[in-house]
Amino acid sequence: MHAPLKSFSDFFDRLAEKWATSSVIQNAQSITRMIWNSFLFTLSLLLIGSFFAAGTVSGYFAALVRDQPVLSYETLKQDIDNYSESSITYFAGKIPIGKMNSDLVQTRTRLKETSPALINAVIATEDELFYQHKGVVPKAILRASTEEVLHRPQATGGSSITQQLVKNQILTNEVSNERKFKEILLALRVERYFSKDEILESYLNMASFGRDSSGKNINGAATAAEGIFGVKANKLSIPQAAYIAGLPKNPFSYSPFQNHGGLKKDVSAGINRAHSVLKRMYAAGYISKDELNQALKYDYKKHFAKPSKNINDDYPYLSKEIENRSAIILAKMMAQDQGYSSDKLYNDYLNYKNIVYEYNHEIYKGKSLQEIAKVHDYNAATLTNHYNLFKEFMSNAAGKLENGGYRIYTTINKAIYDDMESFAQNYSGYSPDQYARDAKGKLLEVTGSDGKKVPVKDPMQVGSILIENKTGKIISFVGGRGFNHSQLNYATEVTRQNGSTMKPLLVYAPALELGLIQPGSIVADLPYKRMINGKLYAPTNYGTTSTSGAFHGFETARAALAASHNVPAISVFTRLSATTNTAPDYLKKMGMTSLVGSDGYNVSAALGGIKRGVTIEENTDAYTTFANNGNFVDAYMIDQITDSNGKVIYKHKTEPVNVFSQQANYEMLDMMRDVFKYGTGRALPGMLNFSADWAGKTGTSQDWRDSWLVASNPNITMGVWNGYAHNQQLNHSRYSEQTRTLFAGFANRAYNVDPELMAPKDRFKQPEGVSKQIYDGLTGGKPTGYSKAAGFEVNDLMNAKYEPRDEIEALEPLTTEQQQPDVEDPSQDPNLIPGQNDGHEAEQPQENEQSQNGLFRIKPDFLQSHFPYTDLKAARPELLGKVRP
Repeated sequence: MHAPLKSFSDFFDRLAEKWATSSVIQNAQSITRMIWNSFLFTLSLLLIGSFFAAGTVSGYFAALVRDQPVLSYETLKQDIDNYSESSITYFAGKIPIGKMNSDLVQTRTRLKETSPALINAVIATEDELFYQHKGVVPKAILRASTEEVLHRPQATGGSSITQQLVKNQILTNEVSNERKFKEILLALRVERYFSKDEILESYLNMASFGRDSSGKNINGAATAAEGIFGVKANKLSIPQAAYIAGLPKNPFSYSPFQNHGGLKKDVSAGINRAHSVLKRMYAAGYISKDELNQALKYDYKKHFAKPSKNINDDYPYLSKEIENRSAIILAKMMAQDQGYSSDKLYNDYLNYKNIVYEYNHEIYKGKSLQEIAKVHDYNAATLTNHYNLFKEFMSNAAGKLENGGYRIYTTINKAIYDDMESFAQNYSGYSPDQYARDAKGKLLEVTGSDGKKVPVKDPMQVGSILIENKTGKIISFVGGRGFNHSQLNYATEVTRQNGSTMKPLLVYAPALELGLIQPGSIVADLPYKRMINGKLYAPTNYGTTSTSGAFHGFETARAALAASHNVPAISVFTRLSATTNTAPDYLKKMGMTSLVGSDGYNVSAALGGIKRGVTIEENTDAYTTFANNGNFVDAYMIDQITDSNGKVIYKHKTEPVNVFSQQANYEMLDMMRDVFKYGTGRALPGMLNFSADWAGKTGTSQDWRDSWLVASNPNITMGVWNGYAHNQQLNHSRYSEQTRTLFAGFANRAYNVDPELMAPKDRFKQPEGVSKQIYDGLTGGKPTGYSKAAGFEVNDLMNAKYEPRDEIEALEPLTTEQQQPDVEDPSQDPNLIPGQNDGHEAEQPQENEQSQNGLFRIKPDFLQSHFPYTDLKAARPELLGKVRP
């Protein structure tokens, strides 16, 4: 058995020896080794090259992104959520007004409030592997790059939704490798911190979707749904969702709307893009074949939204006012956040504007801005700096309002506002248009479309405001006859002389407060003459002149106010100015910030003769002081501002300022009641559809250029003004009727909406410390025999603080000798202004001397102190009653 095995072994030994010595075999082995070594060498080179390439790319990548900081969760959260959103305004009761005007309209929405069809369409179009990848899809990047190189149409982009979010919210649109690598790095980081739904929601809120039907640029799916199809984002159908999902690729080319609003003539580009999206949705399994076919038949043109009006179309005055007031509020908040006193900064901002007005209008002739500032005890440098600072805050605030996503809640009652606006537009009693003239009477002209000069038309204008007394809420206002007539808001921004409506504010109420007069005090509607700056000042009543002046003699302050007699107001103001130099402070306490120069100090201010004038809001707001027991409550329109998440960032707080005591205030109110009982406003109650306890005042400025009516009841105060923008004269015979009719029309419209607001059952309550008493109207003391005989005993309201305790004799009997004075007596010099010392002592009658003719004269000292500059000698005797010079 061993022999065969040995033979088999010998066979293989001989074979191995032959193989080893064969030249063919040796050549084959040599070739094999060479091939193997070559393979190993090539493989080594490839591995080394790969590592080198990877290192190079990694190094290049690291070099490009080395300046990109590692962003924290908080920073990334702030960045990806930091997209603009249109601010929305509301009427009272949270009734929407509209989006604030902006170049970009954007509304934030939640993913759960978005149509699933839109979500699917976006994913199918922009990032089909969105829910699988970790922020970047290499295959998609390679595919998009290949399509771009080969100039093929790109069905989808190379960037994932996460990358697009990073590019738009954190990086720039710069086209470079550096930006692309940073985008990839940050996309990976975003995916680590945020869920897919959070990323998708942010993308849908920030993506650009072209234009809406009005031509405004739109961002965000919710804005696109409403602006393109007029539906909410959660109500989008499959074809509508496909159209919107296709827009971000080229939003303005695919948009169906023109930049000025309305449909394009050719909308096929957007529709074709929508069809491509629908096919991708089908390919991805989001819709069935039947749904695809049905969607491809959808008539887009039929369902595109019609051009809609924006807030400026329906509510131009209101829109402008809300934006301005909101900007001031936000600017103050910014200033406060940066450590400034917001009120100080804002007040200096207003003060600077006032001194610029004074400089431009040469109120202080020859003085520089710095010198004018010094007149007011301002530091010019500080004022200028604060003005510029607040102006910058205002600019920044305006920008934030446009796209900050604020919710701004106002006090405006929509129904009342609409009805008052309607009455103003449809009132047929306006006087005809006049032609505008400059201060010198020259016609103002503009160049027409044909190149010819045409005169500027000046239509009669109106302004009004309605304020709730206790809160200061501005319930409604009328800014003018129409924004197409004038873009100026006559209720809140145009200043006008306020005529006789100034009398209660600057004259009678302060005089009552200081005890200079009582409602029954005797005042003189008699010739008043004084020299002011070298010129004779001799005021008269309206409709009269100094030569044909209609005076009314001695009368009570109550009667003088009701009839709106001018000279008594001037006389009382003269006494007031001699008592205190702070009379204008009452106006400032009541919110008047438009005063310039000597406004409030000059004697003509008693009749509303102020340089710049006041706004309707300022004037009406001041009158609410009387309805609030002597406390000024500043009017406001912005009640609350929240951010887009509903967090309250501003809430109005009412801060009353005491101006008058309750007693003096009630006396003023009671005097103003008579304006509507027998005075200049007596026709108004009969024009109203309701009754209330009204108190107020009418007013006409110099030369009939402004007509006013301001009135309060316990709930509201309303002011109405009418006139011409360029100060043309009003129709003398019609202007007061026009003002009353406008007031009644506005009030009746408001009453129809809210009877309880406009027609309170309560009356103004008489406080303790005021009672009706009999007193001497001349002196305010107890009546004397002489005052009774002369007819100066009155029965009227009296402030207990100034209650008469003693008899004060202001009269003395007139003897026959005094009745026929010696014409050579220097005291009878007709050129002597009454009230001025002539250097001679007046002869005093004996205490037991009795009037032989029933006539009296006012003692010289009393005449000088209580009736300064009153020229009794120039008055007709019948006006003087039982008094003689």
